[in-house]
Amino acid sequence: MILPLNNINGVYSYRREQSLKSSAPSFNAAAYYKINKNSPEYIEYIYKYVKKMCKQPVEINIESGKIQNIINDSDSYIFILNHTFNQFKDLNCAKFFNTLLYREYLYNGLAKTCPRSKILANSNILNKQKDHGELYRWLGVTPVNVGFGDKNKQANSLVLRNLTNEFINNDINLFMFPEGSLASLVFLPLKYKFQPGVSSIIKHSLEKKENVKVIPIGFAHKNGNSAIHIGETVCFSKQDNSYLVNQGNLNSKYFDKNLAKLYKNDELILTENGIPVSIDNIVPYISGILVRNLECVIKEAKDDLKMSSGKVFQL
Repeated sequence: MILPLNNINGVYSYRREQSLKSSAPSFNAAAYYKINKNSPEYIEYIYKYVKKMCKQPVEINIESGKIQNIINDSDSYIFILNHTFNQFKDLNCAKFFNTLLYREYLYNGLAKTCPRSKILANSNILNKQKDHGELYRWLGVTPVNVGFGDKNKQANSLVLRNLTNEFINNDINLFMFPEGSLASLVFLPLKYKFQPGVSSIIKHSLEKKENVKVIPIGFAHKNGNSAIHIGETVCFSKQDNSYLVNQGNLNSKYFDKNLAKLYKNDELILTENGIPVSIDNIVPYISGILVRNLECVIKEAKDDLKMSSGKVFQL
């Protein structure tokens, strides 16, 4: 569980350090207003700023090589993230993981062309900040309204539509907390809180993209420590009006055994009573697959936290 610090001639060196970071530095608003978000300088600025904010120990299965696989892929990704009892810490973990991505894009000379990250977050969290979330927005956090009124739904629909178009064009990597406003109902199982927004994005994207790759990421916190577990890629595709999904996290010890039995090969056709699910009904089936995969990595993150070395990884 060690982060590569740099890449010299294709060989990664590794280093693990204690968490001895200072408090978050002041943010130079005048400087960031001048930076073009499509420039390499934008990625570099975020990386240098956010790494100074990482004070808490973070356990992460970085040695799996999944981040390198992501940056070597020309496709954009959707990352689905769970909420815990502390949504602010969850948002910080999302920023931490995003900064790892940006760092690797920088080290591999991809900062100019790499997808920019969009992290969807509860607008209430941003509004509680001193600057009303201005800094978070510049870092890629996109606020969504958590209320259930029609105005909130319409506003969120517009946000998701615009993000879907950017995702289809491989302009952004999309980070989503699919529990949304229901995350506070900690007594409810994940499947009852999982909202359809991310599945709708996948559905619409498959009309124009060959496949959609989703990586579930689990967060866990305890006694001031945090763990991030990067799951296996869940890849959806559409062939001859049938929706397919790969095995994803099937090899996890926590993967749903009933769902595992349905896999006869590397891919599963999503069916209802033996008939391929239609485009009009596919969203809840996509959500069901994502729930089972996200449940796995949440439990894996909790396991990682139990075995945590209490060390933070140097960004």
